[in-house]
Amino acid sequence: AITLAKFVSQQPRLKLRGLMAVPELTSATALQREQFQVMREIFEQLKKQGFDVDTLSMGMSEDMTIAIAEGATIVRIGTAIFGARRYAIPEELAPRQ
Repeated sequence: AITLAKFVSQQPRLKLRGLMAVPELTSATALQREQFQVMREIFEQLKKQGFDVDTLSMGMSEDMTIAIAEGATIVRIGTAIFGARRYAIPEELAPRQ
């Protein structure tokens, strides 16, 4: 992450605002919490190294409470607002009968 942040900071038309992460799809909240903690640690490392980051976007409707507790500044809560969505599965990926 530090290497990427250094590269982005050298680009004239880019500004690194922060990090975004989606945890592993699991019902194991301890694992999700651990993954959010790692992201927060990386975010804090970026700040300590002088990067002007202000956004730690992690978590979605199902895990937003854990994400907020672990330092998220933005959570994505589309399902909580709009409900579950059904996505079309391309024919080549559909299960064979």
